[in-house]
Amino acid sequence: MNIGRSKIIAIVTGFISIFICIAYLLLITVFDFRTYLNDQLSNIT
Repeated sequence: MNIGRSKIIAIVTGFISIFICIAYLLLITVFDFRTYLNDQLSNIT
């Protein structure tokens, strides 16, 4: 099975972009939850 160099680069680039997308979504989720948590804590006092 002979896979061309350009095909391997395309697959690797695709995995990198998917990883960046998932990392971005996780960061947005964490920061959004942190904002919600800060709002709840400020409402308590």
